[in-house]
Amino acid sequence: MSSPPRRLLRIGSPGNSLISLYETSAGFQEPYVALSYCWGKSPTLKTESENIEFLKQGFDLSQLPATIRDAIRIAQNLGLEYIWVDALCIVQDSKRDWEEQSAEMCSIYEQAHLTIAASSSGAADLSFADHSSRPQALRYRVPGPGGVVLAARAECTSGHHYNPTGRAPAPPEPILTRGWTLQESILATRCMAYSTDELQWRCRETSECECEMPADFRRDIIVPGHDGHDDDDGEEDGDGGEVDSFAFWNRVVEQYTQRHLTVATDKLPALSGICQLIAGRKKSGSSPSPSPSPPPRYLAGLWEDGLPYCLLWERATDVEGSDVAVPDPERGYRAPSWSWASVDCPVYPSIDLLNIYPHARVVGSAVSLAGADPFGQVRPGASITAAGRLLRDVKVYEVEGRFATYRVQPLDRDRGAVRDEEIVADGPLEGFRFRDREGRVRRSVRRSVATTTTTTSTITTTTGDAGAERDGAVERGLAYGGGSTVFLFLTARRHYKPNDFTTFYFLVLGVSPKDCSKYERLGMIGMGFGHHQFDDVAEQTITIL
Repeated sequence: MSSPPRRLLRIGSPGNSLISLYETSAGFQEPYVALSYCWGKSPTLKTESENIEFLKQGFDLSQLPATIRDAIRIAQNLGLEYIWVDALCIVQDSKRDWEEQSAEMCSIYEQAHLTIAASSSGAADLSFADHSSRPQALRYRVPGPGGVVLAARAECTSGHHYNPTGRAPAPPEPILTRGWTLQESILATRCMAYSTDELQWRCRETSECECEMPADFRRDIIVPGHDGHDDDDGEEDGDGGEVDSFAFWNRVVEQYTQRHLTVATDKLPALSGICQLIAGRKKSGSSPSPSPSPPPRYLAGLWEDGLPYCLLWERATDVEGSDVAVPDPERGYRAPSWSWASVDCPVYPSIDLLNIYPHARVVGSAVSLAGADPFGQVRPGASITAAGRLLRDVKVYEVEGRFATYRVQPLDRDRGAVRDEEIVADGPLEGFRFRDREGRVRRSVRRSVATTTTTTSTITTTTGDAGAERDGAVERGLAYGGGSTVFLFLTARRHYKPNDFTTFYFLVLGVSPKDCSKYERLGMIGMGFGHHQFDDVAEQTITIL
């Protein structure tokens, strides 16, 4: 069994208002409640280095915001004397403590006797237990003998009934919009959710609610092997095999990238608990031998055993929120360009694996952690090295009037003609000029940089000439016939044998503004060609930052 949380709030029995921060020991086995909620923007009491001793001595319940007060009262009435609340059980101004405790999220929520989800509250200073917005039942007594009474109430659309594609979709509850709360929901062994419409219950055996209508499992993410539901991908819950884990992770990333984070650099740490769960499953299920191989490495949002397919994630252009700019680099490095975590928009994390074959090999990686969490923040400069076929100097231009829409013009070798195909760009792109190893000024393309204010670009050359100023302006628009080019790296193919038609999947790359001997991802594209279209293209090894 895992160690207990390092700290809990000791709340006592019903009616008690003296709360204290309690540091557990290794033998601590008392049941506790975990709270899942939205912080909001109002300042509230939280544990920091200067007040931790005061909080251990005890403080009044009234000093806490409404959401936490509600959760404490509920826990007390259930006979539970301890509760875990992140704002108070993690020292918020200690980077080390924050990293160590965020790395324990899996065990904290899995071991909790109960998780209370303040689903309807958008901020910690708002009550979730004392609101009056729940639909009222209407009753009508049928005239005549028998005393028949008809009752009706509005259909519940919140919590596990939420369906964004329904007849009259309601806005999602606040807790469904926040990044951190996704893993809290998935990891919870038992969860009691206070939704806008009703009280809802979910555990590994069943889901129940006051309206008694079945839950909508189209958005529910089920850990493989944790209950009897079929998942949305058509896979039966089984023994935790690789297919289950791959499908599970894809669903997590797809929903997670539709949520928001207050702190941009939390992009990877906010999924750390789920990564711990997956790593444990991969380790225990990777081999039947007495000495199973170690689990695959986690590389800034991608699993090593999912490569190269996981490199082919794409911006979900059909999902609300996809029209966003590339993150501002001044807010901190988050992830390399080849990771979905490098962009702020909904993504589809991987292509369908049906009839798919790899066309590239990842032969090396360099990812350094920025802290104690093995699934947390990474240091700048993370890279992968891959061997495959690279199409050079493919012309690219922007389609006017449509957000981040670009087309490339590769050569169709079978027909001897230039194709014109749309790529799925990771976001807005811009052209820039750089000087190559021979000293020639050349053009390439990069993701638009939100803070770029000058017309010159800097780049590190292969000879180590860091920061050398380059000729030419940054090109905000990529005009048709403007001379901007990209590279297409053949990553995988899907082969349909009846007509010998093959779809080839490429990473769209540009020269890295940081090092012109390396590349950065700009997007992806799938194109149909004859099966042997690229057989004569020489394989080469490249590094992508």
